[in-house]
Amino acid sequence: MVSKSEIKFIRSLALGKFRKKYHQFVAEGLKIVEEMVLTGGFKYKLFVSAIQIEKLPPALAGVGFEVVSDNEMKQMSQLTTPPGVLAIVDIPDFSFNLSELKSGLHVVLDGIRDPGNLGAIIRTAEWFGIQHVFISSDAVDPFHPKVVQATMGSVFRVQLHETELSSFLQKCQNDGFNVYGAVMDGANIYQSALKADSTFLVVGSESHGISNSLKALIKHPVTIPTYTSGAIGTESLNASVATAILLAEFRRLGT
Repeated sequence: MVSKSEIKFIRSLALGKFRKKYHQFVAEGLKIVEEMVLTGGFKYKLFVSAIQIEKLPPALAGVGFEVVSDNEMKQMSQLTTPPGVLAIVDIPDFSFNLSELKSGLHVVLDGIRDPGNLGAIIRTAEWFGIQHVFISSDAVDPFHPKVVQATMGSVFRVQLHETELSSFLQKCQNDGFNVYGAVMDGANIYQSALKADSTFLVVGSESHGISNSLKALIKHPVTIPTYTSGAIGTESLNASVATAILLAEFRRLGT
């Protein structure tokens, strides 16, 4: 039986301040928890409701877990409909040296506040082989429950770094990295020479775009052209959709 104090602790991890304080987050659902176990390297504690035990895939059936009642799982869960599998996971320390990023394409996200968008971008980043995603300090917490759900497990394989972006990108620029940015008045992405090595791609929120402090650091502004006409039309693309289009083009043409 799980204690009331432990249930209270797990519930507290729904709030960012407690995730940062205890350096832990909650992952729920068979798919996401299985992805964590198969990826390996994470410290976690797993809870499974009695009704779910027989449904566990081999990857989960072979690991240690605590059996809880449906009512206890309902109290612990951060979802409207508890899936019956919940893990408390230690947030990994993704430390790095800038020199390690010289070979590769990396994504920088400025002010992405919608959890679903951020989660989708992380999932998209993994699809295109992006290992590092840098996230502004004013964005939604990458370990927010809705973000974790939207990544569908990619949160365990993409290294997420929350940082102050202005100083970070300035350092990257000084170190010879290519800095591209998605803006409304940039060069047509389909007509641009793209470098996918030693490169950072900056994407802002669909409502505010890239902040002015970061725009000054972008050497290669690019845009996805619109094909609508007339005074009334879509003002901008969804941030996750735009990121997918941009990364596809970098992978297609990038040198």
